[in-house]
Amino acid sequence: MNEFLNTKLKKILFIIAIVAIIEFSGHGIFASLFRFLNSLN
Repeated sequence: MNEFLNTKLKKILFIIAIVAIIEFSGHGIFASLFRFLNSLN
């Protein structure tokens, strides 16, 4: 059971890391949303 949680945690952390890299590079969903909201003003 502990091994299962460990691999699942690693996968979740890996996905979070990829999403964070994409967001900080300016091509993510949040970055696009902020640009859209700024363009409305």
